[in-house]
Amino acid sequence: MHVPKRQIFRESALQHYIRNREKDVLLRILPVPMAVFLWVLLSIFLMAGLFAWNVRIPTYTNGAGIVQESTGGNSIAVVFLPVGPSTTVQVGESVQIQIGAGGPQIQGFITEVEPDIMSPDSTRSHFQLAGENASLVTQPSLIVLARFRTPVSAKMYAGSSLSAQIEVGSQRILSQLPWIGQLIGN
Repeated sequence: MHVPKRQIFRESALQHYIRNREKDVLLRILPVPMAVFLWVLLSIFLMAGLFAWNVRIPTYTNGAGIVQESTGGNSIAVVFLPVGPSTTVQVGESVQIQIGAGGPQIQGFITEVEPDIMSPDSTRSHFQLAGENASLVTQPSLIVLARFRTPVSAKMYAGSSLSAQIEVGSQRILSQLPWIGQLIGN
């Protein structure tokens, strides 16, 4: 006698079981809110990196100098810039000048750049620097003449020492970070 083979499971249950086994199972390591938070954090870091890559900050060169009387009773600033790779200045560039140690800060602009570099001795004799002002020039210098944007009394300030900052370029914010500045070049 032949006994028909009988199935233990129903056909629909087998189909359901096979479909579930074919589905992809995603491994859930992090809860969904934590994953969203990490993606947002990553995007913030990427935006900050793009900002730091694109934004440039100005670079300055500093120099000392004196206030001299020019024609017409006005005064000019004679700035002695130390010679170096960053001393490429041009007529018309902006200058921030402070007269004396605690004197006024005045904006100015470059009116003339001497083509030749002068030695300390020739600079002292050419501009008649004596006393404290003679110590302003200790190395070969590039001579820059600047006019003040607001009038400065020549009688009051002639012969006074000054310090000047001239913007000579710009660099990326990212280049200020150690190691990264060396990789991307300053």
